[in-house]
Amino acid sequence: MSLIVELAGYVRPYTREIAIALIATFLVVAGGAINNMVRGLVRTQPVWLRITVFILLFAFGYGILAVWLAGLLQGYLRGLSAGMFLLQVSAGFVVFGVWAERSGWR
Repeated sequence: MSLIVELAGYVRPYTREIAIALIATFLVVAGGAINNMVRGLVRTQPVWLRITVFILLFAFGYGILAVWLAGLLQGYLRGLSAGMFLLQVSAGFVVFGVWAERSGWR
């Protein structure tokens, strides 16, 4: 059990970066579906409004969402025990990788 605690001790200082990486991975894989949903919502709107919505979505929406979600995830990860921390970080990357592969993300 001390090996897990020691390994977590090496990884925990990078919790912020891990949270950002997990959220960025999520947004990259889910981005296509989000974009398609927004595209469907604004499809019938004037071109100037469609362009404005997509500028706001890409310039601000994804950035604000990434910062907010990464902060929430970082707080959650910091509250976990060493074993659960390693398990959930590892599982998160594996789940997102499998999801990306199955969704045909390229």
